[in-house]
Parts: sequence; structure tokens; C-alpha cells
Amino acid sequence: MSERRSFLKAIIGGNGAAADLPPTFKRDYHKELGIKPFINAIGSYSSLGGEEMWPEVIDAMDYAVENKADMEDLHDKVGKRIAELVGSEYAMVSAGATSAIILGTAGCMSGLDVEILHSLPHADNIKNEVILQTSHKYLYDRALRVPGAKLVFVDTQEDLRNAIGRKTAMMFYVRKMKGQIDIKTWIEIAKENNIPTLCDAATTVPPIQDLLDTVKLGFDLCCFSGGKGLRGPYSAGLLLGRKDLIIAAKANGSPNHAAMGRSMKVAPEEYLGMMVAVETALKHDEDADMVEYYKLTNYMADQISALDGVTTKVQSTSAQGMEPYVNVDWDPDKYKISKDDLKLALRNGQPCIELRAMFLSFGELHLTGHMLKRGEEMIVARRVIEILLDHKMGEN
Repeated sequence: MSERRSFLKAIIGGNGAAADLPPTFKRDYHKELGIKPFINAIGSYSSLGGEEMWPEVIDAMDYAVENKADMEDLHDKVGKRIAELVGSEYAMVSAGATSAIILGTAGCMSGLDVEILHSLPHADNIKNEVILQTSHKYLYDRALRVPGAKLVFVDTQEDLRNAIGRKTAMMFYVRKMKGQIDIKTWIEIAKENNIPTLCDAATTVPPIQDLLDTVKLGFDLCCFSGGKGLRGPYSAGLLLGRKDLIIAAKANGSPNHAAMGRSMKVAPEEYLGMMVAVETALKHDEDADMVEYYKLTNYMADQISALDGVTTKVQSTSAQGMEPYVNVDWDPDKYKISKDDLKLALRNGQPCIELRAMFLSFGELHLTGHMLKRGEEMIVARRVIEILLDHKMGEN
């Protein structure tokens, strides 16, 4: 028996596959359409459909399908309820966190001025400058430009004070990014100059306490993704903060026919779904979740590190929502495969296993556990071991 086969049999046993579960749906739509299934060893990324919704959220969405309501009334009442839950002055459900950034920015530019509302993103002679730190330049800053804003980048406090002027509409801050100007000073300078602030805190949950803490910091607006850590509808998000600014943000969105954000429609199911997602997240035992996540990551780490010349380390950072992941490394003199190539081999193998993009993991190979279904941690560990053994020096 080859080293590869005997090693796998010894540490995993049998074929290592998860137990077959009985089907729960009348039709397998993905199979009918030829959609390739995959094991999610990344996390709740948008490109893979986000997080699994709470059962309570699904129930609320089913209710909304059968029980129609006036959309303005529904949006207003849901906003008030969410605001009460998180300690915010007001709240609105948006079509995702990026939509919340767009509409929040538009609201700071337009207020309730009908002429400006109907002119964005091409309004003239208005406050249209958004200030942010150069270190906060990122993939989603283009959302600030959608309503017609001009971005002004600064580095120091002196830069910031000099940049504030009669055309400044808003100051923007990304919660997970650092810069020369700390978050407290950023808010203080904004308040001194009566400039609204918007914070992108989209992926800071879990833990849910981070949402509550961000609200308390003093930003005028802050946004969160609904379909990730909050486990609400995939295409929904939240904008929390000052009532006057959120009312202006709502005026720039659906169902207002002439609004710049008319296309950013939120379904009634998503309004109720987001409300219940917040309710459920606030009472859920996140510590118990973390215990389970560590069981999965520790299992994968232990199995893979049993290979000669392979090391693993279970880590957790705020950049990944505090969820643990396994960092896998190996001796390149013993295994002739790069991390990029191993990642591709997992994606192209059977079953397909998706890992975090290398630019997000800083060139490291990360395996996460919180999106894995029962038994999938065994499959992931087995496939990593198989691929490494296939590329071990001296193996045929």
C-alpha cells in the first residue's frame, strides 16, 4: 500500500465522507441547472451567497410573502424597531451594505431638497465632497461616487482640517482600517465642524457587540451587511444613525420614482427578515458557536499537521470576524506545490472546495470552519492531505 493511501486510511478511516443526509426538497434545482456544488471553507462571502439565514428569518420572510403591507409603513416601523434594539436614533433596511453607503452619502448631499434629490448624481453647486483617509482607500470607495460625490483624501489632522470647506458633505471612515487619524479624533473633528460622518462597519459582525459598540462611538451614520454575520437576507443591509440623515437617505431610494437609488429596491420579506435577524443575533449564544468553530478548525489542523514537514496554526483576527481559521504551511523542499496551486487543486477537485482568496489571506493558505456542514471538515482535511502527498518529493 502506498504511503499516501495508508496515511489517509490511518488518520481518517474509510473514505472520510460525510454521512449522506436525506433530501429535504422536492427538487434539486442546482442539479437540474448543472450548478457545481462546493464546500465552503472560506466564510460568509458575498461571492458564495453569504451566510445561512436563521430559521426565524426564513419564517418572517414567509410571513411577508403571504401578508402584504404598505411599503412606506413597513419600512418605517421596521426601522423604528431595529433602532430600539441596537440603541440607534433611527434605522433603515437597505439593499445591502454598499447600497447603505450610496444612499447615506446621497442623503448627506441632498437632505430633503427636492431639486437636488431629482438631480443626483449630476447636481451642481452643492456640497458634494467626501473626505476620507488615504489609508481607507479600498474596493468600495467607488460607492461614494455613485451619487456624484468627489473624494478628497487626507493623511494627517492638518490635512483634514484644511480639506474641510463649504463643499464638504460628509466624512467617511472604514471601521476595520487604520490611519494616522484615529477613530475618536475623526469623529471629534467632524462634530467640531458640523460635518456628518458615515462609518462602513459592514463586516464587523460577529460579534454582535461590535455593532452595538459602533453605534455608540458617535458616528452620524453607520452601515452593516445583512447577509453575513447577522444571518439575514443575502441582499439586505442596515443603515443606522441620525433620523434626519436616514430620512434623507430613504428619500434617495426606492420606492421614490425619481430618486437616484430607485433601483435599490428592498422586498417586504427583507424588511421583516432583517428585523428578525437583529432580534435573533442579539439573543444568540455566540460563545457556543465559537466552541464549535474551534472544534472544526482544531480537527483540520491536527489531521493536516500529522504530515511530515507540514505545520498548521489555528488563528483568529478581528479582520475575519474573530472566527478561527487554520493557517497551513509546508516545507517546499518536501512538497513541490505552491499555495496558489493547492488552492486551485481544491477548487478543481471532487468535491470542489473553496478557500479564501490569497489577497485576503496575505498569500497564506487559510481553512475556515464556520460555514462547513456536518462531516465536511473531514473532507477538507482529507483533500488537503491527498494533494500534498501527490506532490511529495520522491512519491510516484
